[in-house]
Amino acid sequence: MMDSLRRGAPYLAGVGIVAVLLSIAARVLGSEPPWLPEALLSLGVVLVISYALLRPREVVAALTGRRARYGGNALLLSVAFLGILTTVNILSDRHHKRFDLTESKQYTLSQETIQILQSLERPVKVTGFFTPGDPRQTDVEDLLKEYAYHSDQFTYEFVDPEQRPGEARRLGVTSYGVLVFQSGDKRQQTFGLDEEDLTSALLKVSRDEQKVVYFTTGHKERNPEGFQSADYGNVGRILGMDNYNVELLNLATITDTIPADAAAIVVASPQVSFSPDEISLLDKWLEAGGRLMILADPPARRGEEDPMAAFSEMLKKWGIRLRDDLVLDPASAFFGDAASPLVTRYRFSTITKDLGGLTSFFPLARSIEQVTPELPEEDLVFTPLIETSRDSWGETNLTEQQARYDEGEDTRGPLILAITVEYRERGSRLIVFGDSDFASNAILNSVRGAFGNADLFRNSVNWLAEEEALIAIGPKPPDIRTMQPLTPAQQKLIFYGTVIFLPLIVLALGGAVWWERR
Repeated sequence: MMDSLRRGAPYLAGVGIVAVLLSIAARVLGSEPPWLPEALLSLGVVLVISYALLRPREVVAALTGRRARYGGNALLLSVAFLGILTTVNILSDRHHKRFDLTESKQYTLSQETIQILQSLERPVKVTGFFTPGDPRQTDVEDLLKEYAYHSDQFTYEFVDPEQRPGEARRLGVTSYGVLVFQSGDKRQQTFGLDEEDLTSALLKVSRDEQKVVYFTTGHKERNPEGFQSADYGNVGRILGMDNYNVELLNLATITDTIPADAAAIVVASPQVSFSPDEISLLDKWLEAGGRLMILADPPARRGEEDPMAAFSEMLKKWGIRLRDDLVLDPASAFFGDAASPLVTRYRFSTITKDLGGLTSFFPLARSIEQVTPELPEEDLVFTPLIETSRDSWGETNLTEQQARYDEGEDTRGPLILAITVEYRERGSRLIVFGDSDFASNAILNSVRGAFGNADLFRNSVNWLAEEEALIAIGPKPPDIRTMQPLTPAQQKLIFYGTVIFLPLIVLALGGAVWWERR
């Protein structure tokens, strides 16, 4: 009887090992009935132990022999290797760095978005309502992962509205492909799925206050709601994305004072002069702590009325004078147009600190001169933002076709195109640009995403409104790539290369090896 059991011991051990493996598989796959894994494991252990009891000498020899020593060394190395892999995985999970290797940095968030995420003070949750298989979900989920990576306060989930219709009703969702941002009792829906739309929705739910930026009207200024090439419709849209409420303000209708909710006022290149009362209203408001941006273009022709002349006394009080010239910069011009100075280096300031590496240009600009202010000079802080090159000059003879620098009449560069003034004692902030075309619809549509013009204007308004967290490079427009079809010659090359040439090369190599070994 014992002899028969000893002869059958290897088979019992084999069945025991199979039972142990089946036990592991049953536990991983979730077996039914639930007691099956434990039963198989018990059976396997009993059979393996029975082998050790029936053939103890072979077990002892296996554990102390040369094979056992070699096997032990191999096992030790394997365990050490697995331990190193585990340690590396744990460290990489806790201390990792992400790299965006796409050409256009498609998965890298803008600095503005990152600053907004890092300044979140309360949780923001995003719920996306997409049907299964919707390809838009994959794209927007990649983007939301980047948002969540930069802030512990940001979470998201996706919901199938057909599986959870109650959740869709609770959040007021009536169609697919929508994202709902929630923070506290605030809620914001967006159908746009690029970074601009997501960051705008994030701002609207995370900010308690919506600041108002007024654009003056009634003097043929550039319209922030207009879509003509000279209007500022793109600027208005960008400010709206930054959670500003953009309104028009006719100073002639005001009988008392500037609206109390005005975070900033923009005077965008009026073509008709302001009345003295309107100028006085703006000046008093600015001196009392207001925030004002003035964009001025050069006079059309010598002798014609300059609408900006009405501001001369007010600007002189603040230490600024607008020259009656046209800035020409042949050494640094936009595609050779000397009347469109191009700037790649900025004087350091809160507004321009993130514009390094970006190019801005200013078609048909006039220069700005810093003069002795009437206000206490020691209380004012002047910061030139934009300057032209040393080879530029301010052309004062605007009637001749051939422009040249005239000593004693024109002003040699570098010339100031934009400057800020702070009256810190009262909190007043003033920005003056010697150009307004740089932020027009025509310019922003033609250089979309490639130049810093839009970021310069956006940062200037954010500085006026004391929204320093928003001063950065804004989100990039989505990268649209098109696939070019193959030419007939390229199609033939791919066909013959894969169907004929590659197989022939393999056959030739095989024949050469056969010839060598025959």
